[in-house]
This record gives sequence, structure tokens and C-alpha cells, in this order.
Amino acid sequence: MQYKNSQHGFSFVEVLIASVVVIGMGYLGYTFYNNYHTKKTASTSQTASDVPAAPTITTTAELDKASTVIDQTDSQASSTNDLSQLDGELSNF
Repeated sequence: MQYKNSQHGFSFVEVLIASVVVIGMGYLGYTFYNNYHTKKTASTSQTASDVPAAPTITTTAELDKASTVIDQTDSQASSTNDLSQLDGELSNF
């Protein structure tokens, strides 16, 4: 007696096992990548909550005080960026 082999393709169990393996590898890869990316950005980035808000300057006395504080705390006296911003604020008064 001969059996006729009419099976074409994969059985359901084979497809199920292959799907579980592929999904598991994808999940592990995503988890490792996400952990690596989170650790890398957490050590190098600064969030907005870490940076204090700039005070609002409404008078020329406050502007002069800010200029004095910048001059005292600035390790590089040639910081023209800060001074040009303060000069711009002064011209608005």
C-alpha cells in the first residue's frame, strides 16, 4: 500500500515555532537597544528641569547687576555672546 504525500508547505506547528523564535529575538533585540540608548542619553543629556529659568529683567539696574554677575562668574572674560545679549537688552530700554 502506498501513501500519497500531498503535503505542500509548512505545518501549523512549524510556522508557530518559527514565529515564536522570530518574535522572541525581536523583543530581546529591542530591549537591549532601548537599554543601551537610555543609558547613553541619560549620561550625556541635560533636561530642562536641570536648568534654572532666566530671570526677567525689567530695569536698567537689574541689567547692570546681571552684567556684573556675568563678569564675575565667567571664567573666560572674552565671552562676547553674553555681553552682546545684554547690550541688546539695554538698547530696548
